[in-house]
Amino acid sequence: MDYRLVILGSGGEPAHVEEWACASDVEAAERASRHRTPYGAELWRGEHRIGAYAGALAPAEPG
Repeated sequence: MDYRLVILGSGGEPAHVEEWACASDVEAAERASRHRTPYGAELWRGEHRIGAYAGALAPAEPG
């Protein structure tokens, strides 16, 4: 399946997008949880947000 990890900027805006191919939501979520970002990230599959991940400098929006 195709996933997008949206890396957030300091204001919560999308700053960068990584596209991944993973076998399942679980695999993609595990990969995203290991990805370190300063301001957080969101994991998406199509139009569905799979999860939100806090950054080192600011918490991500609740999921």
